[in-house]
Amino acid sequence: MGSEKKSPILSVRLGAELKERWENYCEVLGRAPSSAIKEAIEQQLKAADVLPIPKTYRQTETAKEPKERFEILLTVSEKAGVKERAHVERCSMRRWIVDAIRIGLTHEPQLGMSEIEALGESNYQLLALGRNLNQISRRLNEGNYEPITVERIEMLSALIDRHTDVVSNMIRASLERWSITQMR
Repeated sequence: MGSEKKSPILSVRLGAELKERWENYCEVLGRAPSSAIKEAIEQQLKAADVLPIPKTYRQTETAKEPKERFEILLTVSEKAGVKERAHVERCSMRRWIVDAIRIGLTHEPQLGMSEIEALGESNYQLLALGRNLNQISRRLNEGNYEPITVERIEMLSALIDRHTDVVSNMIRASLERWSITQMR
């Protein structure tokens, strides 16, 4: 790939509806769709050149930095919202605010107690599933034919379903925790 020449052409799949909307928009502007795209990219890059490149942050446990006091002022409703979320997530208001700051800096999940418990349960279910599969594999490798019953498959399927429910709920809770919706 190092000696290959890169094409100066950018190909973007828009889908029929979006392409039609874009072409209609460009027609109203009196611009060719390709030149309008090129101009939009140039504007984005020009704006990006002006902005400082944000630092990348990463969580580490090795460096235990000393804490510094930092005060913030919240409205009554903001404080009530933080208090409510902290209560729901079974943590202190301070912990919830620190987690919110960390998610903003690192873009890594900050798990609350309910998510940690859910992951623990999920690991337990995965280990049980692994043990069952290992038992079946061992018997098959020993040359002992072990009939795989519908009941056993249903049991393994139920374990997988429970696991995916736990993980899905954790993901949903994590996304809901940090999403902010605009009220109209």
